[in-house]
Amino acid sequence: PLWYYILKEAEVLEDGLRMGPVGSRIVGEVFIGLLKADKDSYLTVNKNWKPTLPSATPGDFEITDLLKFAGVVPPLQ
Repeated sequence: PLWYYILKEAEVLEDGLRMGPVGSRIVGEVFIGLLKADKDSYLTVNKNWKPTLPSATPGDFEITDLLKFAGVVPPLQ
């Protein structure tokens, strides 16, 4: 089953610390789909919106940057 593949992929490729490419892609696509479907999301209300929070690479903002900023996940090694 897909859920087993995603868990095994994370274990084998990322030592179980984070999702692998397939799991990450599915989660990312779900987030994007939810944001596009929500008429009140920032993607619909302001199409030119860009995040201004600090990021690991200037000009490149990732979900891990948001989680670090929120204090819910320590920086990964």
